[in-house]
Amino acid sequence: MQLYDSRTQKKITIPNDQVGMYCCGPTVYNDVHIGNVRPLITFDILYRYLLHSKIKTTYVHNITDVDDKIINKAQEVNVSESKISEEYTDHYTTVMKQLNALKMDELPKVTKNIDGIIKYVEKLVNLDKAYVSQEGDVYFSIDTVKDTYGEISKQNIEQLLDGVRKENKKDKRNLLDFVLWKKTDLGINWKTPWSEHGRPGWHTECAYFINKFFGDTVTIHGGGIDLKFPHHENENAQNIALTGKEMASVWMHVGHININNVKMSKSLNNFIYAKDLISDYGSNVIRWYFLQAHYASPMNFSKDLMEQNRNEFNKFIKLINNALVQLLLFQVDYKFEQVEVSREFKNYMEDNLDFANVVSLLWSKAKGLTTPIRNKTFDAVIDTLNNMISELEILGITVETKFDKSVVSIIADWRKALETKDYKTADAKRNELQILNII
Repeated sequence: MQLYDSRTQKKITIPNDQVGMYCCGPTVYNDVHIGNVRPLITFDILYRYLLHSKIKTTYVHNITDVDDKIINKAQEVNVSESKISEEYTDHYTTVMKQLNALKMDELPKVTKNIDGIIKYVEKLVNLDKAYVSQEGDVYFSIDTVKDTYGEISKQNIEQLLDGVRKENKKDKRNLLDFVLWKKTDLGINWKTPWSEHGRPGWHTECAYFINKFFGDTVTIHGGGIDLKFPHHENENAQNIALTGKEMASVWMHVGHININNVKMSKSLNNFIYAKDLISDYGSNVIRWYFLQAHYASPMNFSKDLMEQNRNEFNKFIKLINNALVQLLLFQVDYKFEQVEVSREFKNYMEDNLDFANVVSLLWSKAKGLTTPIRNKTFDAVIDTLNNMISELEILGITVETKFDKSVVSIIADWRKALETKDYKTADAKRNELQILNII
């Protein structure tokens, strides 16, 4: 399988025996939005495919539960930080379940790993890759990795320095140096060798988690495109300083989402929250929407587009339902069995998750059901259904293969009408299924 690597700007072949995968998770101070959902679904599909391919995969997805944003939110509503972080962590895990995302192997919280993070920072300080400032903050020294810093985001240090505000902290050795441990007594904090009160820097959390769960290097590391710089760049800098190695074989970045052709922003208050999206469209339609473009490409969201995707998905499902109805109509026993996916599906998935061609392939199979149905070659219908539904499962899309009693009763009446050549009743029963939006 090949995935595009942002650092080398090439497709990299990943191992076919064992894979480590890390996706940056949310800071839990508010409900997650559509921009958070896209990486979640993209990595879930990749995880599902690797598992289907019998590749031993370890998937880690962190929860940032200590942050200035959490502190500010807690003060705003006059509750504890832990109450805020626990509430929105619960909200996030609920969203994951509602979106049919598989459970990760590890979902670590920052607050449960403070001792490890302190020791991680201490190693960098002892190696002179980081230093304690006069104010008691611990900074990573960019100069120690100046030959590699900027490789992921394709920027050089001189260009970056031009964009740095000169009024930045005076006790930094380099204006690009970033905080590994922040000295503060505001909000939840911990004692360290450098200060009585403080908490970890954001970039250090993920760097530590990768080191903890994967060692020197992880196979795949990713998240939204907005994390490429400075977050992923700063994570990689720490790893190179500590181990002498690149943090990831593949840096995988998921494209951003515009709302009605405008970038999401706090100032415009145009966030689309995941909980509202799920309530309006459900998991299947949301996943279908994200499959319409390559994961790395930007996407536009609008209600018109979502309605269009809902209608298209319903048409697609009706082609499957029609096959299921025909099997019942002609009393052919059918129970879904998971099967090996098609070679075409594998080729598209293994070519950097070519979602658009995967969708085209599924449409072709669904439309192709009409021929064996017409010819009453039901073994071919069953084979196609099993194959399609197995592929849809990898995409996290669920298809109900059983109808409720009322629908089964209509189909039975339709069959009796055909057997007695009562075509008027047969047509009426078929129309009932159309009115119910089944076929």
